Amino acid sequence: MAKKNGQTTPPWFQTSFDLEGLGFGGLALVLAIICGGIPWVGPLLSFVFWVAFAGILLASRKADRTSPSGNELVLAPVDGVIADITSVSPPRELRWDTQEVKRVRISSSPMTVNDVRAPLTGNVESFIEEAGAPSALALKPDNPELREAFILFSSEDNVAGVRVATGGLGPRLDIDLEAGDGVRSGRVIGVRRLGGWCDVFLPIDADVSLEVGMSVIGGETVLSNVADVDTSVRLAPEPVVEEPVEDAPAPEVEAVENAVDEVLEEAKADVKDVVEDVKKAD
Repeated sequence: MAKKNGQTTPPWFQTSFDLEGLGFGGLALVLAIICGGIPWVGPLLSFVFWVAFAGILLASRKADRTSPSGNELVLAPVDGVIADITSVSPPRELRWDTQEVKRVRISSSPMTVNDVRAPLTGNVESFIEEAGAPSALALKPDNPELREAFILFSSEDNVAGVRVATGGLGPRLDIDLEAGDGVRSGRVIGVRRLGGWCDVFLPIDADVSLEVGMSVIGGETVLSNVADVDTSVRLAPEPVVEEPVEDAPAPEVEAVENAVDEVLEEAKADVKDVVEDVKKAD
């Protein structure tokens, strides 16, 4: 038997809930029970709060994990199923300056735990978040409206990029990182609630020992061993935002403007002469 939170529990019992989720879940449960006794509209409201109670508990699940040791290992950041393994160009948001990488795509259902974990021990080279659209659904992995986070990790022996994506409704994605932070393999770096997608980008020569359709456990499943792979990483330069430059007027326009100025100056001189003549006549 293993001890968890000071109590003796079976080794297989690793799931728990965060306190915030338990609080909101308890509120939804109380409202569901109260509304059940209201005539007419009460059963409908009770059903809505029961659904909210179940959703809040699912969005609050977390798990204890024991990660394998080894600086050359790349671990799965989330729970899920391998949906695709292919070679692609790295997303520009990763700022990984290389032509081609190997992508391992993981699909996670709303029933999976919500922890997002570091795939390796090292430093955060870059970190970018995209807010997405509030109405986006995570049915397709490449939906441009999804809420996303792009993270590039590196160490002396390893490099990996991660894209985490989910739907936009509610606080679905929260990554607690900044560029320059140090991370430990398997450490929780954030949450992605109610499932979504996770792409892990590896050096193109890295071997992946898994097959499409296999299940992975975040922080425990080894995606690749890059002990004999070139893991040097180069960052692409940050885009430079140039100040807009006003276009110089065309020669024809400039000539017309000069002619108008000359006519105005002559008109002013004529008016001045007329005013002086009138004054003399008086």
